[in-house]
Amino acid sequence: MSIQELSFVSLGQRMLALFHVRQHYGHPDIFDKLFAMSCGGTAKASKGVNLSEDIFAGFNSTLRGGRVSHEEFIQVGKGRDVGMQQLALFEAKLSSGAGEAVISRDAMRMASRLDFFRLHSWFYGNLGWYFTQSMTVVGVYFFIYGKVYMALSGMDSYFLEKGGLGIAGTLNTSWAFQFGFLLVVPVIAVVGVEQGFRHGFTYLLWNVMTLGPIFFTFQMGTRMHYFDRTLIHGGAKYRATGRGFTIKHEKFAELYRFYAFSHFYRGVELLFLLLMFYAYGTFSWCNCSWRLDADFYNNVEPTDLEWRTRCYDDHYQSCVLPTNQNYGIMSYSLWIIAATWMWAPFFFNPSGLDWDKIIEDYNDWQNWLKTTNDSADSWFGWWSNEQEYLEHTTRGARFITGVRKLRFLLVAIGMYLNMMYNAYFERPNRIITSDDDMLTYALSGLVIVIFLLLICCGYIASRVTKKMSMKQRKLRKIKFLLSCCCFLISMLSLTVLSVGNLFAIFILLFVAVYWFMQMCILRLQYHHIVVRALARAYDRAVGWIVFGPIMIVSMFLPFISSFQQRVMFNNAFTSGLEVSKLFAHDVAPAQVVKVKRVSKKKKNRDD
Repeated sequence: MSIQELSFVSLGQRMLALFHVRQHYGHPDIFDKLFAMSCGGTAKASKGVNLSEDIFAGFNSTLRGGRVSHEEFIQVGKGRDVGMQQLALFEAKLSSGAGEAVISRDAMRMASRLDFFRLHSWFYGNLGWYFTQSMTVVGVYFFIYGKVYMALSGMDSYFLEKGGLGIAGTLNTSWAFQFGFLLVVPVIAVVGVEQGFRHGFTYLLWNVMTLGPIFFTFQMGTRMHYFDRTLIHGGAKYRATGRGFTIKHEKFAELYRFYAFSHFYRGVELLFLLLMFYAYGTFSWCNCSWRLDADFYNNVEPTDLEWRTRCYDDHYQSCVLPTNQNYGIMSYSLWIIAATWMWAPFFFNPSGLDWDKIIEDYNDWQNWLKTTNDSADSWFGWWSNEQEYLEHTTRGARFITGVRKLRFLLVAIGMYLNMMYNAYFERPNRIITSDDDMLTYALSGLVIVIFLLLICCGYIASRVTKKMSMKQRKLRKIKFLLSCCCFLISMLSLTVLSVGNLFAIFILLFVAVYWFMQMCILRLQYHHIVVRALARAYDRAVGWIVFGPIMIVSMFLPFISSFQQRVMFNNAFTSGLEVSKLFAHDVAPAQVVKVKRVSKKKKNRDD
């Protein structure tokens, strides 16, 4: 955050003032009281718009012929946010305020009255900054969804053979620099001008070693989420951040409540799309004509499948190997983004990789998921609070959100069509091993029907009170029998379908159910028992995807925790923390032994 403040307060304000597009930015600025009072004041008649009252004060001054200057006398550092959640709240407040300011009349007047060069400086130095950050993230999803849709439809192999996807590698490489690395470049200029470029280069290396690019990439996702939600649904509000020195360990349940909608869901979605691209994408093709083996085919043109199979078997070195594309090179930048959005909060959380803290976080997370009341510390209370904005949004905003959610349905449809094409045209012997096609449809339909019956039983069980013990026992027996039937049918399906395609059917069903849940939420049915059960199961799955690797790393690689503490704190504080851990481990066993002795004495006394 100190790097951001140095760039924003020093370099940014100098350049904006030079181009006469600087606006007011909060506490350091001094207002001309008489000028502001004669122009109607600085506040707006809306608490949502008034969230960025300093920016609107600058708009008022600029529109009335005034100028907001930047005079430097002394450079000092003020109290700033140092915790990860404090920084996220600060960015959320600024992004929400920018979302409200974009749709205001003041921004429209500024855009229509500034000259061409000043307009561009104002756009990229003010509200356009958040717009371009959001468009960068949206571009990532357009890129990966386009690759997945083309892979599912089979068009990627066609365009690759024609040489029509050459720009994909360039776009993938550019995102690796846009997410995190390019945001550090202004800092080199500031430190280089003030203290010398040698010191600036050293400062850059220190920033990279302390995981600065990961922090900037994570904050870009924060800006995009809150700017996008405010732009579509509104609802900007003030968020208190605080200025305290944060060394408190945040539990995983708190991190999940804070980052689920803005980062964890998006990171898991990006991870799923990357795996889909790996499973269905085309990374090599036959670059030779069938006339290479014209004598084998007696000068009769074979089908594409026949020639492709023979080309891969007999001419791999000469025709296929030169066309190989490395999946890692094509997608490494998106993997970095997905990993950052899912696991960056743990790296910037004090003792976030400590095994003892991980166990406590796991127990707290499980208790949070199991809590059924509507308090703020329960899953249901958090879920209801996160969906409240839909109660006050417009039909147009819901329609836009619904159109966005169609991407999940399109993925499910693409998986189904790809499976049917492979089953009957491309690889029939690998997909279906039985000649009875009706058996395939019957087994698949039966699995879906039993899955729906299980959901209905869960809904009925939630309506049965605890006093009706007999009905509860019957429902448990029904659910157990249905689960056994579903398992047996799944095993029976292995005689008809391959394991990979049976797994693809379950993934297809999962994506379709998730799209259905999102549509129910948009129709304000998120309090329904079935929707809540699906949402809780989805949160549990996302939590395991995010928290599982952290548990494995903290269990088998304990030195990562020491490295993380050294990155966050200085050497003296890290040494003190290690000593306190040693004392804690020395005291804990003695206390346990004492408790055991006391309990043993009590037991003998009772005997």
